[in-house]
Amino acid sequence: MDKLHYKGWDIIPTALPTSDQKWTASCDLARVNADGEQVFEGATMQFVRDMKEDAIAAACDEAVIQIDNIIANPLVRMV
Repeated sequence: MDKLHYKGWDIIPTALPTSDQKWTASCDLARVNADGEQVFEGATMQFVRDMKEDAIAAACDEAVIQIDNIIANPLVRMV
């Protein structure tokens, strides 16, 4: 899936099928600063849903919340 752009960040979703006919999705976050691109892998937890689009939507919603939290408190560091 393509990157989504939100408030200067890139949200990079990944979705994979599970063995029980469901989908799991998570998102990485990336941003470009003076040192180049920083990618925060596995920035969201895994979301399992019946449909691929629903799993991606849940993961992307979580990524948006994380970006908003980082912007609200710039001292927060991603692990």
